Amino acid sequence: MKLEPTERIEVYYDGRCGMCCSFHEWINRQARAFQIDFIPYQAAHAEQRFPGLGTLDPAREMIVRTTEGEVFRGAEAWVWCLYSCRNFQTTARRLAGPGLLPVAVQACRVLAANRHAISKVFFRRKDKIVRDELHHMDAADCEGEFCVVK
Repeated sequence: MKLEPTERIEVYYDGRCGMCCSFHEWINRQARAFQIDFIPYQAAHAEQRFPGLGTLDPAREMIVRTTEGEVFRGAEAWVWCLYSCRNFQTTARRLAGPGLLPVAVQACRVLAANRHAISKVFFRRKDKIVRDELHHMDAADCEGEFCVVK
Protein backbone atom coordinates (compact mmCIF):
# COMPACT_ATOMS: atom_id res chain seq x y z
CA MET A 1 0.00 0.00 0.00
CA LYS A 2 1.37 3.38 -0.97
CA LEU A 3 0.51 6.50 0.99
CA GLU A 4 0.45 9.52 -1.32
CA PRO A 5 0.08 13.19 -0.41
CA THR A 6 -3.56 14.28 -0.43
CA GLU A 7 -5.52 17.36 0.60
CA ARG A 8 -8.15 15.52 2.62
CA ILE A 9 -9.69 12.16 3.39
CA GLU A 10 -13.24 11.25 4.27
CA VAL A 11 -13.64 8.54 6.90
CA TYR A 12 -16.91 6.59 7.03
CA TYR A 13 -17.23 4.82 10.37
CA ASP A 14 -19.83 3.32 12.71
CA GLY A 15 -21.20 6.26 14.67
CA ARG A 16 -22.82 3.86 17.16
CA CYS A 17 -19.60 2.06 18.08
CA GLY A 18 -17.82 3.33 21.19
CA MET A 19 -14.42 2.16 19.98
CA CYS A 20 -14.92 3.80 16.57
CA CYS A 21 -16.06 7.07 18.15
CA SER A 22 -13.12 7.06 20.57
CA PHE A 23 -10.70 6.54 17.66
CA HIS A 24 -12.37 9.44 15.85
CA GLU A 25 -12.00 11.67 18.93
CA TRP A 26 -8.35 10.66 19.39
CA ILE A 27 -7.50 11.39 15.75
CA ASN A 28 -9.20 14.79 16.01
CA ARG A 29 -6.94 15.73 18.95
CA GLN A 30 -3.79 15.13 16.89
CA ALA A 31 -1.89 17.73 14.86
CA ARG A 32 -3.06 17.50 11.23
CA ALA A 33 -0.94 16.75 8.18
CA PHE A 34 -4.06 17.24 6.03
CA GLN A 35 -7.79 17.55 6.60
CA ILE A 36 -9.83 14.56 7.70
CA ASP A 37 -13.63 14.46 7.73
CA PHE A 38 -15.30 11.81 9.87
CA ILE A 39 -18.80 10.87 8.72
CA PRO A 40 -20.87 8.20 10.46
CA TYR A 41 -22.08 5.85 7.74
CA GLN A 42 -25.54 6.04 9.38
CA ALA A 43 -25.76 9.81 8.76
CA ALA A 44 -28.47 10.84 6.30
CA HIS A 45 -25.94 12.77 4.19
CA ALA A 46 -23.31 9.98 4.03
CA GLU A 47 -24.78 8.31 0.91
CA GLN A 48 -25.27 11.73 -0.72
CA ARG A 49 -21.66 12.65 -0.09
CA PHE A 50 -20.37 9.26 -1.24
CA PRO A 51 -22.86 7.68 -3.69
CA GLY A 52 -22.56 3.89 -3.54
CA LEU A 53 -21.20 3.87 0.01
CA GLY A 54 -23.79 1.28 1.05
CA THR A 55 -22.50 -1.19 -1.55
CA LEU A 56 -19.11 -1.17 0.23
CA ASP A 57 -20.75 -2.51 3.42
CA PRO A 58 -19.51 0.21 5.80
CA ALA A 59 -21.10 -1.62 8.76
CA ARG A 60 -18.42 -4.27 8.36
CA GLU A 61 -15.34 -2.03 8.36
CA MET A 62 -14.20 1.57 8.23
CA ILE A 63 -13.88 3.15 4.77
CA VAL A 64 -11.61 6.01 3.68
CA ARG A 65 -11.90 7.97 0.45
CA THR A 66 -9.11 10.33 -0.60
CA THR A 67 -9.47 13.60 -2.50
CA GLU A 68 -8.21 11.69 -5.54
CA GLY A 69 -11.13 9.24 -5.22
CA GLU A 70 -9.16 6.24 -4.01
CA VAL A 71 -11.04 4.02 -1.55
CA PHE A 72 -9.45 2.07 1.28
CA ARG A 73 -11.09 -0.31 3.75
CA GLY A 74 -10.27 -1.91 7.07
CA ALA A 75 -6.58 -1.83 8.01
CA GLU A 76 -5.65 0.37 5.07
CA ALA A 77 -8.31 2.87 6.19
CA TRP A 78 -6.90 2.85 9.74
CA VAL A 79 -3.40 3.46 8.35
CA TRP A 80 -4.70 6.42 6.32
CA CYS A 81 -6.20 7.89 9.49
CA LEU A 82 -2.82 7.64 11.21
CA TYR A 83 -1.18 9.16 8.13
CA SER A 84 -3.44 12.21 8.53
CA CYS A 85 -1.71 12.90 11.86
CA ARG A 86 1.49 14.89 11.45
CA ASN A 87 3.22 13.07 14.34
CA PHE A 88 2.24 9.58 13.16
CA GLN A 89 3.09 9.70 9.45
CA THR A 90 6.30 7.69 9.91
CA THR A 91 4.38 5.03 11.84
CA ALA A 92 1.70 4.95 9.15
CA ARG A 93 4.32 4.50 6.39
CA ARG A 94 5.84 1.59 8.32
CA LEU A 95 2.42 -0.03 8.85
CA ALA A 96 1.63 0.41 5.14
CA GLY A 97 4.73 -1.53 4.13
CA PRO A 98 4.74 -5.18 3.07
CA GLY A 99 6.26 -6.35 6.35
CA LEU A 100 3.70 -4.84 8.72
CA LEU A 101 0.52 -4.40 6.67
CA PRO A 102 -0.43 -8.10 7.05
CA VAL A 103 -0.09 -7.70 10.83
CA ALA A 104 -2.25 -4.56 10.75
CA VAL A 105 -4.84 -6.44 8.67
CA GLN A 106 -5.05 -9.25 11.23
CA ALA A 107 -5.25 -6.78 14.13
CA CYS A 108 -8.05 -4.87 12.40
CA ARG A 109 -9.95 -8.07 11.70
CA VAL A 110 -9.87 -9.03 15.36
CA LEU A 111 -10.86 -5.53 16.46
CA ALA A 112 -13.65 -5.27 13.87
CA ALA A 113 -15.05 -8.67 14.80
CA ASN A 114 -15.12 -7.75 18.49
CA ARG A 115 -15.68 -3.99 18.34
CA HIS A 116 -19.11 -4.00 19.95
CA ALA A 117 -17.95 -6.22 22.81
CA ILE A 118 -14.77 -4.14 23.21
CA SER A 119 -16.85 -0.96 23.30
CA LYS A 120 -19.08 -2.35 26.05
CA VAL A 121 -16.10 -3.55 28.07
CA PHE A 122 -13.82 -0.52 27.78
CA PHE A 123 -16.37 2.22 28.00
CA ARG A 124 -18.64 0.92 30.75
CA ARG A 125 -16.55 -1.11 33.18
CA LYS A 126 -13.68 -0.92 35.69
CA ASP A 127 -10.14 -2.11 34.84
CA LYS A 128 -10.34 -5.51 36.61
CA ILE A 129 -13.58 -6.34 34.81
CA VAL A 130 -12.04 -5.19 31.51
CA ARG A 131 -9.05 -7.50 32.05
CA ASP A 132 -11.29 -10.46 32.89
CA GLU A 133 -13.51 -9.83 29.86
CA LEU A 134 -10.52 -9.64 27.49
CA HIS A 135 -9.25 -12.99 28.71
CA HIS A 136 -12.58 -14.59 27.76
CA MET A 137 -13.01 -12.90 24.36
CA ASP A 138 -13.33 -15.23 21.37
CA ALA A 139 -10.94 -15.15 18.44
CA ALA A 140 -12.23 -13.56 15.25
CA ASP A 141 -14.34 -15.75 12.94
CA CYS A 142 -12.87 -14.66 9.60
CA GLU A 143 -13.94 -15.70 6.13
CA GLY A 144 -11.70 -14.48 3.34
CA GLU A 145 -11.08 -10.76 3.76
CA PHE A 146 -13.77 -10.16 6.39
CA CYS A 147 -14.58 -11.16 9.92
CA VAL A 148 -18.03 -11.72 11.35
CA VAL A 149 -19.18 -8.76 13.45
CA LYS A 150 -20.69 -9.91 16.74
